[in-house]
Amino acid sequence: MDLGEMRSFAKSLRDGRAKATTAEYERAIKRLDGESWRAYADRKRVSKRYAYLLKAADRYQLAGDLLACIGLADRARKAGDLDASKRYREKAGQLVQTLHAKEAPYHPEAPKKSRKASKRRSLSRLPQDWREQLISALKEPDRLPAVVLALTGCRPSEFQSGVLLERNGQGLTAIVFGAKVSELTGGGQVQRELTFDDADPLVRWLLDHPGWQDGRLGAGGDLGTWRKRFTRTAARLGFRSVSPYSLRHQFSGDQKARGWNDDRLSQALGHASARMRKHYGHPQQGRGGGRGLTSVTASRSVRNPSGPIPILKPETPLAPPAPLPPMDLGFDDIDDGPAPG
Repeated sequence: MDLGEMRSFAKSLRDGRAKATTAEYERAIKRLDGESWRAYADRKRVSKRYAYLLKAADRYQLAGDLLACIGLADRARKAGDLDASKRYREKAGQLVQTLHAKEAPYHPEAPKKSRKASKRRSLSRLPQDWREQLISALKEPDRLPAVVLALTGCRPSEFQSGVLLERNGQGLTAIVFGAKVSELTGGGQVQRELTFDDADPLVRWLLDHPGWQDGRLGAGGDLGTWRKRFTRTAARLGFRSVSPYSLRHQFSGDQKARGWNDDRLSQALGHASARMRKHYGHPQQGRGGGRGLTSVTASRSVRNPSGPIPILKPETPLAPPAPLPPMDLGFDDIDDGPAPG
């Protein structure tokens, strides 16, 4: 195969691709980071569909390398450097052989069944007021994280980074800074704002919190030992398989029951893909909570959207607030109950 035939072969693998396809190839090439597609696929146990995307991206890159070698060989020949031209031709020939080599079909290993209990499934066994019971049973300093997680549906890791609450008339706005954000894939929401009115008792509890300063209340900090106290208290109440993440699933179930099974919910959960919200809560698991949520805005629009949803103006995001020390939520009418065992 002469250089002209090699060039035509390489162009057939590079040209005519849609912009979205080439962008997907570029993302896959970054993930491979020099590793062969087969080695990466075997190591990560990727799906068959994604493995062949990696293969196509790998061939796309090899074809680009082939065109580069052909160009270098031509330039070296015109400059009179026949030795260099020969080396580049040999390298081009090796790339052609690699591209023509037959590979065994990829067959991913069957996924292993996880024994991990589903937090979403565990909600079906809980009483209607399980959140209220659990918050009441927590000791007073432990209630603030539980109320914020239940009200906003944020991830525990996002609470640790800090959630900023701002008074908004008779309601409040919660500003959450995303934890699962990827610039490479465009995944996650860098920042999102959830606006609530005082129809939700959790909002009223927060509005009565003594820690407000200039219309703002910062909540956050390490949840390491708090998680243990939370799960022990839930177990003492007979709530099996309940963890702080269960509050996120309940938040989603409540909003779906309200009819918010759309891109507003995706943004409220901190997702940039519409597919992700199906993993969080069922409409049948709604327990009448979440009715105070009135609007959501986020840094990114949702992929595969169900309709136009507003996004935040492209301006510098706020910095996460410095967390306050645990403070009294003002639950004077709620019995602390016994300390978690």
